[in-house]
Amino acid sequence: MNLNEPLVHTSGRITLTKSQLKLPVGKQFSELLMQIAADGVVTYEELQTLADWLNAHTDCDIPAIKYMIQLLLRVCEHGKITDEEVYQIQLGIERVLPKEYREQITEKRKSIYYSQPASENQLELIKKITGKWPAGITRSQASEMLDSLFSNFSNLTATPRQIMFLRFWNRMDLASKSRQEISEWMDNFIHQDSVHWSAWQQFKEDVNDDGTQHDPSFVPIGAYAKYL
Repeated sequence: MNLNEPLVHTSGRITLTKSQLKLPVGKQFSELLMQIAADGVVTYEELQTLADWLNAHTDCDIPAIKYMIQLLLRVCEHGKITDEEVYQIQLGIERVLPKEYREQITEKRKSIYYSQPASENQLELIKKITGKWPAGITRSQASEMLDSLFSNFSNLTATPRQIMFLRFWNRMDLASKSRQEISEWMDNFIHQDSVHWSAWQQFKEDVNDDGTQHDPSFVPIGAYAKYL
């Protein structure tokens, strides 16, 4: 993908208009997008086809085309496109297509996307909240699970893993705070110094427990001193 257009902000209406669809370039663009997104799944080969077409039309002033160029530039700037970014491009395609074009595509995309296995990001977030990695669930099930977790997250008490962490770092003064508050503190604390994370990881390896095997009280308060 050689999109060389400078990365700029695109604003205003970007959906293809009736007058734009009557233009040869607008008609060709909409037909290409329909072909790419019709089955509800955008492949990397189709992304390359789209990028090649956009590379040949970087001087076109139709907002929908400018928008797609900017979108591909944004997701390609780090050199690797993730599954989540491919999904962003799918949504972008639907955004530029007129309503009467996109309705069937949208339904197809939803039915396929949400029936796929849960993404790693979803699973990581669920594990972060619950301490467990749910195997074999779909994106739809993961989404419902996260909605449920976040609806109660602010009132939940600390997880066993969080109590382990607080005991290890001698911060039991935070134990009465909500799960969300402790999680935010942990994130900040770990990012302050990489040594914090490596010491915690080494301790878990030594005791063979990630917070799911023992009562957290087995962790000596202030155990971190032996790992720094």
